[in-house]
This record gives sequence, structure tokens and C-alpha cells, in this order.
Amino acid sequence: MKSCNEMVLNSRKSFSFENKLIGDIVEEYPDTTRVMKKYFGENCFKRSGFKIKTLEIACILFGVDPNRLIEEIYKIDN
Repeated sequence: MKSCNEMVLNSRKSFSFENKLIGDIVEEYPDTTRVMKKYFGENCFKRSGFKIKTLEIACILFGVDPNRLIEEIYKIDN
């Protein structure tokens, strides 16, 4: 399991956060779960297929600004 600080360093270099599956993101970075619940709703992980969507698609479907979401994720360990 990587820390969110590692994620920030890697993401700014080559990590395409928007195109990664939500299930993969929360498995690799469990601290992101609370941010996703804030933006997508407390029950988002109970929804069928939520974890197999990319972050970009989830933002479109839920009307979430992906830039705000990603910036908040970057701030988790800071």
C-alpha cells in the first residue's frame, strides 16, 4: 500500500488519475475513500459497478468537478 504522498509525487510525473478505476485507486490508496464518499455520496461504494468506473466517468455521471476532487485527494497526507 502506497502513501498518498507517494501518489502525489508519482501522479504529477506520470500517473493518470482520471483514467484509473475507482476500485484500484481505493485499494492502492485507502485514504481516498473518505474523499470519494464526500463527492459521490456516503453509499457510493454500495452502488453496483461503482468501483469498476474510472474516476473521470464517475465525475461526469455524478456532476463532480474532477479537478476539485483530485486536488482534495492530493491534500490527504499534507
